[in-house]
Amino acid sequence: MNHGLPLLLLVEVPQRTVNALTAELASTAEIVQSTVEDVLVHTGGTPGLRRLTVAVLGEGVTAPVGVVHSLRPHPADLAVAVMAAPATQDKLAVLPLLFPDDVVHRVQDSETAQRMPQVVSELLQRLTHRHAHAAAQAAAQRHLSSGTSIDRQLGERLLGQFLTQAPIGVLMLDGDAVIAWNPRAADILELTEPDSVHRPVTDLFPKDQRTALHRHLTASGPDRDAEPDAVFERVRSDGTSQALRMAVRQLLDTEGRSRTLVLTEDVTDRLHAQRKLAERTGHALLTAEVAAAMTAPGPLDERLHTCVRATTDCLGADRVCIWSLNTHGELVHAVCAEDDAESPDTSFCRTTQRALVEQVVAARRPHLDVPPRTDPHASSPAGGRGSFAAFPLISGGDLLGVLSLTTSLALPGSVITTLENIADQIAVGTQQDRLLNRLSEATRALERPLLPPTLPDLPGFDLATRYAPFSQGLHIGGDFYDAFTASDGRHVLVLGDVCGKGPDAAAITGLVRHTVWAAAQHTSDPAHVLSLVNNALRRQSTPFCTLVYVVLDATRSPARLHIASAGHPAPLLRRANGDTAPLDTRGTLLGVLETPSHAVTEVELRPGDTLVLYTDGFTEGAGAADQRDPEDLAAIVASLAPTGTAGPAENVATALLDDARRWWGERLRDDLAVLALTALPVRTASGKGAGTSTG
Repeated sequence: MNHGLPLLLLVEVPQRTVNALTAELASTAEIVQSTVEDVLVHTGGTPGLRRLTVAVLGEGVTAPVGVVHSLRPHPADLAVAVMAAPATQDKLAVLPLLFPDDVVHRVQDSETAQRMPQVVSELLQRLTHRHAHAAAQAAAQRHLSSGTSIDRQLGERLLGQFLTQAPIGVLMLDGDAVIAWNPRAADILELTEPDSVHRPVTDLFPKDQRTALHRHLTASGPDRDAEPDAVFERVRSDGTSQALRMAVRQLLDTEGRSRTLVLTEDVTDRLHAQRKLAERTGHALLTAEVAAAMTAPGPLDERLHTCVRATTDCLGADRVCIWSLNTHGELVHAVCAEDDAESPDTSFCRTTQRALVEQVVAARRPHLDVPPRTDPHASSPAGGRGSFAAFPLISGGDLLGVLSLTTSLALPGSVITTLENIADQIAVGTQQDRLLNRLSEATRALERPLLPPTLPDLPGFDLATRYAPFSQGLHIGGDFYDAFTASDGRHVLVLGDVCGKGPDAAAITGLVRHTVWAAAQHTSDPAHVLSLVNNALRRQSTPFCTLVYVVLDATRSPARLHIASAGHPAPLLRRANGDTAPLDTRGTLLGVLETPSHAVTEVELRPGDTLVLYTDGFTEGAGAADQRDPEDLAAIVASLAPTGTAGPAENVATALLDDARRWWGERLRDDLAVLALTALPVRTASGKGAGTSTG
C-alpha cells in the first residue's frame, strides 16, 4: 500500500471499466477493488481529515443512494462517481438535489468505459487542489497565530470554516502580498497554488488600476471611513472584463504587526446593469434634447448644431455630422461637431466621409461599419478599429440628408437604435422647417398687397406708420393702412381692421384697400368712398370691417382734415402745446347695413399738431374684457417731449407701439397698427420755425 497517493476505491465495477481506470490512473492513485460490505472500512475517519479518496460505485450496486449517504462524501477528501444503469436511473435522480456535481457525479451506462477515467481524474484533481489550498491556509493561520493572538475583530479563526465556506471572496494579505484565500476568492481572482502565494494583489489588476488599488488597500483613518469599499476592474484569463468590489479591514496583532483582510465580490453583472441603465437614461435624455432642439424656434443651422453637439457629448463620438440635400438634390455638408472642438475642421468630413455618405444617399438606407464585440462588457471595438455609422434623414418619403457618426468606441445595438431615433427626429424637424419656410414665403406674398410698399411724400407733413402682427411668421393679420394722393390733389389716409385672421382676412383686406383707392380716384369724398366699400363687402358676403378714413386738404392754411369713422376707435389729436384728446367720430361698420351712415368731422391741423390713427389692439389687446380707454392713449401721446422738426410723427408711432407691448405683455392677442401725421412748423428765411397758434 502507498498511503502517499490518493485512493481510488472501485465498488463492484465491471472488469472492462477496471481495466480502463488502471491503465490511465495506476501511476497517480492507489486502486483498490471492494464490495459494498467492505467499503466503509476503506472510507472511515473524520470527514475533512481522511485520506483523499474517490469511490466508484458500479452498476451492480443495488442501492447506490444509500451507499453514497453512508460514505458521507466531503469536498475536501471524498468524492463519489456512480455508474448509472437503467434499473437505478430513477433512484439516482435525487442525487443532484443532495450533493453538488463535483462531489457526487453520475456517469451514464452508454459512456461508462470511455468517460470513467476522465471523470475520476477530474474528481482527483479537485480533491488534490482543495487539500493543497486548505494546507496553505492552515500554514498561514499557524504563521499568523504563532505566539500571539489576533485582534478580536475576527477572532482566532481568521480563515476558519465560516470564511472558507463564505459565498464572498476572502483574501489575507501581508502588506500587499497574498498569503491566504478561500475557494470563492480563488474562483473570482483565478488564484492557484503555489503560484499565487506571496504574489502582490495589485499584480492581478491592470497597470492603470494598481495605484488606486494600492492606495485603497493602505488607506487609514478618515480616508478609510470615507471609502470603505470601491470597485476595481480587471481582465480575466479568457479576455472578459471583470468588476470587483473590494472592502478592506486592517488587523493588528499584540506586537503591532499589520495584517489586511480583503473581502471581494464580483459585481460585473451588477455594474454592467447599472451602466446599461445609465446608458439608457442618457440615450433617453439625448433623444429628448434633440426633440426639444428640433421643435424650438430659431434658425435651423443653430438647432442642428445643438443636436450634433449633444450627440457627440452623450455618445462619446469623435465626430457627428449632418449633411443636407439642397433644392437641386446636391449633397452639402451642413453642420458638424468634433469631440473637444467647437469649430471642427470640416475638410476632414468632405475627404473621408463624403463617399460613404453618398452611398447612403444612393441606397436610402443606413451604412454601418461596426466591428463585432467579443466581450459584452468591453467599450472598445475588436482589433482597435473604429466605427462609422450613417443614417438617411427621411420624412414623408423625402430624402433630406444624412446623419453620420465616427467613433473609436464600440457601437452596441442600443446606440444604433438611439441614432436611428435621432435621425428620424432631425428629419421630421428639418422637413417641418422647410414647410414653414414655404408657408412663410406664401404668407409674405399674401401680406405684400395688404400694406403700401412706400408712404407718399407729403410736403410740409411728417407721416409715420407702425405695424406689428400678433404672431410673426405664418400669421396674417387683419389690420391694414394706406396713404396716397387722390386725383383731386387731396391726400387720403386710411387705417382699418378686418374681422378675422389668416388668408380669408387677407382677401377682405385686399378688397377694402383697392376699393378705397379706386373709389378715391373719382372723388375722395368720404361718403362716396365708404359707400362703395360697404357695397363691395356686402356683395361678397364677407365679415364686417372697421375703418377710419381721413382726407387731408393741404391747399388751405392751416390744413384741414375731413375724418369719417366706420365703427373704428376714435382718432387722437395732439396740439402743438401737447394737449391731446380723442376726436368724436362715429359711424356704422362696413359690410353690415345696406345704407350706412358715416358723419364727417372737420378739424384744422396746424403746424406742430399731430393726428394719430390706431387699431383696437391698443385698447383691446388682451380681449374685450380687458380694455384701455382712448383717454389712456391720449395721456401717453400728451406726455411725449417735443422732438423738434425731425420725425415727430415717427416719435409718436414708436412710443405708442412700445407702450402697448409693455402694457399687454404676454397677454397680447391682437395685431397693432398705428398711423401718425404731423404738420411741420413753417420755416422762416432764417431757418427757424415760425410761431404757431395753439387755439
